[in-house]
Amino acid sequence: MITVRKIGFEFPDDVPFWFHPFSREANLIANNLSMMAPAFEGYFIKAIRDAMPRIRSAAIREEADLFCKQEGQHSRSHIEHQEMLLRRHPALEAVRDRVVRSYADLYENESTEFALAYATTIELGFKPMAKFLVGNRHVLFADGDPRITALVLWHFVEEFEHRSAMYNVYQEVVGDYFYRMRTVGQTRRHVAGLAADVRNAMEACEPLPNENPDAPKIPRIERWKLALGLLETLSPLHDPNAGAVPRWIDDWMAAYEAGHDMKHVAL
Repeated sequence: MITVRKIGFEFPDDVPFWFHPFSREANLIANNLSMMAPAFEGYFIKAIRDAMPRIRSAAIREEADLFCKQEGQHSRSHIEHQEMLLRRHPALEAVRDRVVRSYADLYENESTEFALAYATTIELGFKPMAKFLVGNRHVLFADGDPRITALVLWHFVEEFEHRSAMYNVYQEVVGDYFYRMRTVGQTRRHVAGLAADVRNAMEACEPLPNENPDAPKIPRIERWKLALGLLETLSPLHDPNAGAVPRWIDDWMAAYEAGHDMKHVAL
């Protein structure tokens, strides 16, 4: 069952704009997520709310409602980080507004079925992404500001937790594998275009730090596993619940249940 957690992250002005001193990859993951997630998560929530009367299963309706509440918590926390980024560089308001308008246009101009397909493609991809980030957390995050590290890892722990929720809604309301496949290209182009726009705007405000050539690197096999995991989500036989839960995710959830302060996580 999905748990709705209120972590209470804080992002004062001493948080660096680029939270990691030399990992370009970690910096882009964190900042792009906070600049884009509130808009795309809002789009997902609206699609589910529109589809809710068409969900016959009480269990799937309950899961979908908890998914929306959890996504709402993600949006609030990323907006707080986003506001810190915009205080540092007010020029970023323009790209933030473009992202918001782009998702508003999708909602106005595309069907609920398209929105559910779009959201399902993204949410299925977050499971292998969560495994990649958690499995390589020491390389990606060890030297970064711990407040942003905690935010990103919390987000992806919960993405793993609700890994089947959006898929279940899609299957219940639309259930057309081939329709979803027809939307994959448009979905990926839309996300990639917005991500590139956000990255260019951020780099115009503050160049990314240089990589440290002596820092540990993510093994190539880990990137292959991520690519294969993303490819697998396109299979008609894909089961988002298949496979073991990464040990660190179980440990994170146990620490939360034990009352630990999850604004500070042990890698």
